Amino acid sequence: MSVLAVSDVKYAYQSRYRVVNVLNDVSCSFEMGKFYAIVGKSGSGKTTLLSLLAGLDLPVSGDIFYEGSSLKELNRDQYRRQEVSVIYQAFHLFPLLNALENVMYPMELNHKKGKEAAQTAKELLRRVGLPESIEKQLPARMSGGEQQRVAIARALASQAKVILADEPTGNLDSENGQNIVEILLALAHEEGKCVIIITHDEEIAGKADVVYTMRDGRLDN
Repeated sequence: MSVLAVSDVKYAYQSRYRVVNVLNDVSCSFEMGKFYAIVGKSGSGKTTLLSLLAGLDLPVSGDIFYEGSSLKELNRDQYRRQEVSVIYQAFHLFPLLNALENVMYPMELNHKKGKEAAQTAKELLRRVGLPESIEKQLPARMSGGEQQRVAIARALASQAKVILADEPTGNLDSENGQNIVEILLALAHEEGKCVIIITHDEEIAGKADVVYTMRDGRLDN
């Protein structure tokens, strides 16, 4: 059974002068333990689809199902806190929190605090290959690769089943980008997560179990 299923989804927004159709009759599904790539030109609808999968908005028509339940019927705040995590190209770490505190933040939202949260955060930072010395560093003192690893550790802190990544290697050099992709692949293939990545990088897409291509708001595979 699919953990996420998109059924005949349409999405549009009202600009100043007209209605802009972004997604048109999109249907696809995503399973646990697989690494998915969504590719396509800028403006094709990739990021909009990812936002809908993250529960940040709802489609104009059609539906998205998580474990068989419509996102329209779920508590989407709880869904975003516990079931799905998003990793962004720009890292989006809290600038005044150190690495450890950034990773602890989702656990504190889910009422896991103090020593237990700190210990779990330390374990997650080790899991993504970061040393103990990084724990007290603020984001401004970290390299891009280190910030993205912290962002992945933070995404894992909620124990979400679904990891969504929007161009997570876009601000990294090739070596760091490759390292991040290997971490995401391991999350899917070794830990059974559903990992969905938006990318323009053909090499990254070539590592995916399934590639979906967006063209003018429609999805091919």
